[in-house]
Amino acid sequence: MSLVNETTLIKYSRLPTINKHSFRYFVLDNSVILAMLEQPLGNEQNDFFPSVTVLVRGMSGRLAWAQQLCLLPRGAKANQKLFVPEPRPVPKNNVGFKYTVKHRPFPEEVDKIPFVKADLSIPDLHEIVTEELEERHEKLRNGMAQQIAYEIHLEQQSEEELKKRSFPDPVTDCKPPPPAQEFQTARLFLSHFGFLSLEALKEPANSRLPPHLIALDSTIPGFFDDIGYLDLLPCRPFDTVFIFYMKPGQKTNQEILKNVESSRNVQPHFLEFLLSLGWSVDVGRHPGWTGHVSTSWSINSCDDGERPEQDEVISSEDIGASIFNGQKKVLYYADALTEISFVVPSPVESLTDSLESNISDQDSDSNMDLMPGILKQPSLTLELFPNHTDNLNSSQRLSPNSRMKKLPQGRLVPPLGPETRVSVVWVERYDDIENFPLSDLMTEISTGVETTANSSTSLRSTTLEKEVPVIFIHPLNTGLFRIKIQGATGKFNMVIPLVDGMIVSRRALGFLVRQTVINICRRKRLESDSYSPPHVRRKQKITDIVNKYRNKQLEPEFYTSLFQEVGLKNYSS
Repeated sequence: MSLVNETTLIKYSRLPTINKHSFRYFVLDNSVILAMLEQPLGNEQNDFFPSVTVLVRGMSGRLAWAQQLCLLPRGAKANQKLFVPEPRPVPKNNVGFKYTVKHRPFPEEVDKIPFVKADLSIPDLHEIVTEELEERHEKLRNGMAQQIAYEIHLEQQSEEELKKRSFPDPVTDCKPPPPAQEFQTARLFLSHFGFLSLEALKEPANSRLPPHLIALDSTIPGFFDDIGYLDLLPCRPFDTVFIFYMKPGQKTNQEILKNVESSRNVQPHFLEFLLSLGWSVDVGRHPGWTGHVSTSWSINSCDDGERPEQDEVISSEDIGASIFNGQKKVLYYADALTEISFVVPSPVESLTDSLESNISDQDSDSNMDLMPGILKQPSLTLELFPNHTDNLNSSQRLSPNSRMKKLPQGRLVPPLGPETRVSVVWVERYDDIENFPLSDLMTEISTGVETTANSSTSLRSTTLEKEVPVIFIHPLNTGLFRIKIQGATGKFNMVIPLVDGMIVSRRALGFLVRQTVINICRRKRLESDSYSPPHVRRKQKITDIVNKYRNKQLEPEFYTSLFQEVGLKNYSS
């Protein structure tokens, strides 16, 4: 999914005339929304070429494409000799023989036909002309002879001037028109892809579906809010895994959470297991799922002068697995079908103290380049939905202690589906599995989905505490690992590839646990009656946008609007 949207293009554009109303919106087959920007962004060297930037919003996400119409290859300027136009051919006066032909109104055979009495009934002119008429006829004959001689003289003079004239004649020479400066690139795009046919604009017969191509009116209030709501809908199912470390004899949640504060408190194989689950991402810069609604689907990039991000070493003695607690980093894995966030909860007190100390250090340090990127003020925000995180303060965004807090009222949150959470517990002693305080740790495994008003699982929070599957990993002395899968019912005990009681190797542990979590969450979604796949929810939202902001026009009005600079906003729906 592309992070580029209308706000991003306007921010990166060098032209001050571009705004949100510069985009033209069309819908294809009631399932794809096209946002077309006809004006060039001013960032390319060949901005005089027709260009169009298209944001494609469909059921699988949002894509951004930039297209430019070039009549010559981009490297034509480097080798202009190869593209010099051919000169005009020299005219040839030798056009063949010129025959003098005397044209007759009738063929020569007509003169051989003998006359009859009817032909002689009309006398000739010389038989009826008198002396007075003869003088008049002589004057007329002389005038006609002079006119013929004059016309012959003009024809000869014009031929002589034509021979002396240079070629090509600057007066009659055909010159190419000047290059066009204004283009309707949206019309060119739709025409080249075959979307401007008369059949595409007509509504299907005996069907309630709209035409294959319709226009949207972006001037209606609330249009961009609904577009932002569509962008906020996830494109793939998202899951969350909370990982705990349990030492022998521990029974309280605070003891379990403190184990991950330092790498000296855990086994080295545990850190290796974490790194095999996914890759480390920054919460403030990650555009995908981060394990909590308040920090997901947004990205904050640094200034151009800032140094690149330095990855922290997890094996350091001062930094344990708590770095992946969701404050700054999480472990993330994604493929074409799903995305997973692996969170290692840590004590709330230490996180709060660490956050306060970092903020105080930031105030005292004058060199901003040495500060952690998560505590810096972001210079550029590519929020998929502006109201998504504006109402959250810094402590709610950066500290997991806000996981059980309610999201601010009035913030638009789409229905995210049923709760899909899994806990993974690393136990050093197998007998301590029965003493694991899952109910006390429920405050640490909140994702924010259950607190949204649109989530149906908020009505069953007590039941969800018993339905969170737990995968226990017990290291054996032989270097292998024993798996124990625990759930409220027996549905999750037979989820493959891991099953209850299986012994796995160190090399395959991370992959098998991750794949088992994916299958558990997938089965849980399939068993929920209220679950709707992401592509279905996006399709429904696109249909609502079409019904609400459809610009109903006649075919002549639609074609006329494509040639106007102001576009479709001149016509009311």
